[in-house]
Amino acid sequence: MIWVLALMLIVAEGTHAVCVINQDNAIERPGIDVFLDCSCTNVEATTYNISWCLESTCATPLENGGDYGLTVDRSDPSAVVSSLQILSAQVDDTSTYYCQGNGVIVAQTDLTVKDVPIARIMPRDASITNGQNTTLTCRLTNSVDDVLNEPVVWKKNGVVIGEHLDGDGKMDVNLAGTELTIIDGDASDGGLYVCGQYNRSLEVESQIDLQTRIELSSDIKLNVKDGTTISAQINCSAKGYPYASVQWSGSVGDLQGINSQNANLSTVTSSLEISNKNFKDKITCTASNILGSSTTSFEINIDSSGCSIELSRWSFSAFLILYICVKYILNV
Repeated sequence: MIWVLALMLIVAEGTHAVCVINQDNAIERPGIDVFLDCSCTNVEATTYNISWCLESTCATPLENGGDYGLTVDRSDPSAVVSSLQILSAQVDDTSTYYCQGNGVIVAQTDLTVKDVPIARIMPRDASITNGQNTTLTCRLTNSVDDVLNEPVVWKKNGVVIGEHLDGDGKMDVNLAGTELTIIDGDASDGGLYVCGQYNRSLEVESQIDLQTRIELSSDIKLNVKDGTTISAQINCSAKGYPYASVQWSGSVGDLQGINSQNANLSTVTSSLEISNKNFKDKITCTASNILGSSTTSFEINIDSSGCSIELSRWSFSAFLILYICVKYILNV
């Protein structure tokens, strides 16, 4: 007899509706429409009825019209979905919302409507001009568009901004209240800038893309062992945003470098290692983003008697490398 009762209970349980609400402990800002869906499966769609209530007794079900919109989907013969739309939700709409199916509370969820600030970076058409300052303002407002004077955090390419970005000891930006001033702008100041508050229950964040053209620089490091140049490392650094795509090429076709990024400086550095002792070729580094491209070339000659390296753009490092090569050849 006990076994029969247990079997009956299992069968009865298997016929119960399974209901869930699509949002759990939702938090929203005032003035937006909030949508709650109560989905019940394992039911007979034509006879299963769902109501929404603000109290567990469901003495007064919510009705379509006024502050609420109600729709029902019975397209699946074994499921019913009831959607509750809370129109232009306000702080006083904060409550527990109950889903009742055929007279029984089958699911519930809490909704909190909070007046959390909204962030917006101004001006929206800001840009970086070489040698000039650019000032961005993080405008915080509440739901009725009152301006708030509250602290914000600025980020560039996902990294929190301080006064020094490139480590040279000079101030690169100035932070004052809700303003960020980029000082003496150049290609490295391009990036994805974000401002906001990060201790809130809702996202308080705004972002802006400041795009800059590529500025290319390069250097070469020689690996000399027992008086013989056995390898050369060519470094090609491209400042600019969006981040540059850096490609190497020689007479044999494309070459593969190793890339690294510096988020503070919006820089991609690509390193190409040449370890062939009998290598002679013209190597080209090309960096590009959506605003354009820049190219530099190197004449590389590594053999058992010495080396010869020429940059298309001469620099102090180029003269130093040439000096090392000539000094080695004279000492052979």
